Amino acid sequence: MKKIEAVIQPFKLDEVREILAKAKIPRINIFEIKGAGSEQGKPKEYRGTRYIEDSAEVKIEMVVDDDETEHVAHMIIDTLRTGALCDGEVIIVSVEESVRLRAGQHGHAVRNWERDPALSYLLRNATSLKSYLKALKRKFHEAG
Repeated sequence: MKKIEAVIQPFKLDEVREILAKAKIPRINIFEIKGAGSEQGKPKEYRGTRYIEDSAEVKIEMVVDDDETEHVAHMIIDTLRTGALCDGEVIIVSVEESVRLRAGQHGHAVRNWERDPALSYLLRNATSLKSYLKALKRKFHEAG
């Protein structure tokens, strides 16, 4: 099990999210960070005073199986690489263990939506879900 961390420019976030959705990566964490990389900010001037403005970047983290790591990392790299400065950075780190607190699950087995007990309950009780959604739709139409 490996953790892939990517530091990217904010305007590239949508592209990276799309390729990760195509690769069916179930969970990603997105953070706004400042001061990453060799460019620690841009020099600015305000009323004769010079200062360095921190550049905001985005950091994405995801945990994937060992056999998927290279493929996912190369997909991210191919999307980000333009050849210009500040393209980003991709880091791959080994993960010892993960624990899902709600489910009490140890290890790296990532549950997909078919095996999630909450969603399977909703799928088994599709009629109650449909009636709930219809009632909710009626409320919105009455209010709006």
